Amino acid sequence: MPRNLPKRESGGQTRPVHRLWVVRGFRPCFRAWPLARACLIGAVLLGSRAAAAQPFRGSATSVADVKDKSPTAARTRALDKARRTALEAALAELGKLSKSERKLILGNTTAWTGSYHVISERAQDGGVAIEVEVEIDLARLRKRVQSSGTTVAVPLFVLDGVDPEPACEPQTTVRARIEDELVVAGAVGTAGAPLRIKASCQLLGAVPHTFEHAARVELVATAQGRTISTAKVDGFAKSPAEALAAATAEAAGQLGAALALHRHGQVMLRVSGGRPSLKLRRLERALLQSVMGVSAVELARVDAHGGVVFSILGVADAPALAQALQSLQSPGVKASVTAIEGPDV
Repeated sequence: MPRNLPKRESGGQTRPVHRLWVVRGFRPCFRAWPLARACLIGAVLLGSRAAAAQPFRGSATSVADVKDKSPTAARTRALDKARRTALEAALAELGKLSKSERKLILGNTTAWTGSYHVISERAQDGGVAIEVEVEIDLARLRKRVQSSGTTVAVPLFVLDGVDPEPACEPQTTVRARIEDELVVAGAVGTAGAPLRIKASCQLLGAVPHTFEHAARVELVATAQGRTISTAKVDGFAKSPAEALAAATAEAAGQLGAALALHRHGQVMLRVSGGRPSLKLRRLERALLQSVMGVSAVELARVDAHGGVVFSILGVADAPALAQALQSLQSPGVKASVTAIEGPDV
């Protein structure tokens, strides 16, 4: 190992820092198109992560306590405090926040500070002083702070637990990130069907010519013995731990988006031929004013065939809604009930 190289700790692991010239590494990629395509994808992934995550520094000290059960307890406390300080610095970038918004984020520091490295560590006053640099996704942090339960429908599930396999390390960080993504997506609430998430992780090794590592994460959501949704994602990053963290975040985001569709009192309505949009607005107003029980109509998505999908809140009886639609049909607009979300539990 080369001497006099600084050491970097990332996600709890210490390794030497090697300064690699990425441009030189991409040069052999363009000898053949398949390799060039893979390298270009790697470059795009690098750029997208760089735009999303920003470095924030934090420092803290901690002294040994007679109640400590291990000689590294003081260091662990200092590291946790330093990561929290870095997260507070990231929150400062978002402007003035309420106490409840700050508590929401700082109550789950681990989920936001899983990608870090130790800049310095030294003994101080019978304890340890640590400075860290943490990569924090500022865009996602802003979205998390601004998210609020504006919809009338409530999540169908309550999170009963997350079960990561031994390969999902560190398990505390993986569990916290999954839980946080489900909350952000509005997939779980304070009551409902018990939902458990099983996480499987696999390190896929280094990606040739890109100085990247790959990892695969698969999440399976079950409720009352039945599989509700799954997500499988490959993540890429400069270290195995960071690749695993990236895959976990993306898989949890996909799973949360799928589970968020399952809500109490929500019916999905597909509308085709509703052009121009004035016809859709007319149908939306008619649903609100003329159909018993409808409390809100939200645009859910536009499907692959160009059909508009409305989320009808407050109605749990799809046949009754289908019957009411017969008197609401407008010329050139065809509406049909797609499904009541979440009937499987």
